[in-house]
Amino acid sequence: MTPLADAQVHICRPVGAVFGYVIDMERFAEWFPHVMHIESANALSCAQVGKEYLESVKVPLRGVRRIRLTVREVQHEQRFVTEGRFSPLMPRMEVSFAEREGGTDVMLRMFSRSDRAVVRWLLLPWAARVLQRRVAAGAVRLKAKLEGASGLS
Repeated sequence: MTPLADAQVHICRPVGAVFGYVIDMERFAEWFPHVMHIESANALSCAQVGKEYLESVKVPLRGVRRIRLTVREVQHEQRFVTEGRFSPLMPRMEVSFAEREGGTDVMLRMFSRSDRAVVRWLLLPWAARVLQRRVAAGAVRLKAKLEGASGLS
């Protein structure tokens, strides 16, 4: 896997509240930039490996695309991993949670699972720049959403 982007944020909320909000991917568009809509694609709960979603996301130079996401790993209040079927990027998102000093540290990381050399050399440097901006903005928006006056409403 090739690392593309990362951001860390401290959210003044209990780890359980932060974890519960983040793993509910139907709320992803509320805080992650350029995600237009996301909906459940199967009957599993959001905390189950194998849960699937259909995400509509703005892709530079390609418009809005639908991507199927699958939950690959869930460690209660510690880690959440999804993978998208979006060739040639083949994205993977990893979110780590750590309780610390009256709140929760959240680390967002994006990777490409592509093993094609041409993708790694030509597409990934550009994708990394785009995703770094989105991940950084997403971390700020997540913090604002969870710490705001409306909290988890």
